Amino acid sequence: MIKSKFIILLIAIMLSISFANAEMNLWNNAVLDKTNSIVKYHAFYVFDDTSSKGIGKNKDVPVIVYYNVQALPYNLTGGAVDWCNLSITSFHNIYGTDFIAFQGFFGGQLLNTTTDTQSYYFGTGGASNGQITLNMRDKDNAIIDMSCHYTDPNYLYQDNVLVGRFTTYLSSYECEKCTQYYEEVSNEADYSDELTQNELGIYNKVQSVITWDYQVWLIASWVIKIAILFIAVALIFSGAYFFYSYLKKLGNSLT
Repeated sequence: MIKSKFIILLIAIMLSISFANAEMNLWNNAVLDKTNSIVKYHAFYVFDDTSSKGIGKNKDVPVIVYYNVQALPYNLTGGAVDWCNLSITSFHNIYGTDFIAFQGFFGGQLLNTTTDTQSYYFGTGGASNGQITLNMRDKDNAIIDMSCHYTDPNYLYQDNVLVGRFTTYLSSYECEKCTQYYEEVSNEADYSDELTQNELGIYNKVQSVITWDYQVWLIASWVIKIAILFIAVALIFSGAYFFYSYLKKLGNSLT
């Protein structure tokens, strides 16, 4: 059941790429700064609303950033990673709420653009992890950097280990066709699971009957064997008694 649900969810996500009315463009790479002995895991995200009515101007799209930093200092073959820093710079566009008739969409014109900066420092201590939610609208973008400092620049990015890193989960934003298709496929999967459970139930009942019949026949066979044994013993004693009676009658007739 869980496996089938997971497959359905995967199909829905794949379909959302085709039917969703928004696009999230993203770039990720690792940057080695030998001058400052820093390895930076860098990401740049841009949200582009492609809906016909421009609803992305007044509807937030949640972008969830999960970060994880190993316990520091993180010892290497040579030197160590002694600190990491996560910085997020977001550029948000603010739109009016009026309807632009000649353009045919809701959301209004661009009124202003604001910048939001967040910074999280990780020094000596245990592993750290958490999540940050960025609410993005049309043409918003975000720059995310996880920078980690190496005490020995000769061991930058050793064995491709990112001591500090993050993973981003993106919403499909709007996908009515996907939702409908997901519900239909989910219902089909539930019906298929129900049929499978019924078939397994019938099989288990048949197997129980066969097992029960086998046990009954096994007990019956032992009863028959014991009965035959008693009959055989009784026949032996009966034969001996008949032979004894015959000899006694024969002896009496001779005397």
